[in-house]
Amino acid sequence: MSEKQPEPEKGINIAAEISEIAQSDKVEATPRVLMESENMLTIDGHPFELVLNYRDGFDPDKLGQRFSDILLKYNYIVGDWGYEQLRLKGFYSDNNKHARRDQMISCLEDYLNEYCNFGCAYFVLAQVGAPTIPKSLREATPRRRRNRKPRRRKPAEAEKRVSKQPLRREGQKVVTSQKGSRHRHFTVKNKQAKN
Repeated sequence: MSEKQPEPEKGINIAAEISEIAQSDKVEATPRVLMESENMLTIDGHPFELVLNYRDGFDPDKLGQRFSDILLKYNYIVGDWGYEQLRLKGFYSDNNKHARRDQMISCLEDYLNEYCNFGCAYFVLAQVGAPTIPKSLREATPRRRRNRKPRRRKPAEAEKRVSKQPLRREGQKVVTSQKGSRHRHFTVKNKQAKN
């Protein structure tokens, strides 16, 4: 007699189901980068101007994929290409008092020479108007409170005055300590030759 072999249980393939759901739920997302004119664009509704496009380094599709809301706090955004990957870095304007020197746009050439591939394609975007900090970032960063209490100073110790010129006697030299009266004074006597 032939025995029936039990059928293998159908396991749930979670990865396949997730990929099917993701493919079925794909909705055409609005592009993050909209070109208003040749040099003007908006990223998520924030206006930018394309200031420099060296070797046609500007690609709106890749910029939309790589852009992060943290870059909205900078006045300038620099995108450079290395190994077919776009890298974005933010810079402040030169009149920003709180920015470090290497974060200012005047140091762009130093950044390109030091951190980017030689002769790489890059672009510079300038944010139109004042840079805005996204609401999500404003809530996440705690503000420091300033301590309004003045610092207490330690009471000054009473300074003891000691005469700075030693007393001189004939044949003797008296040395005094400069530190205060609690130290002992000593006398140095000259030995006289015995006759």
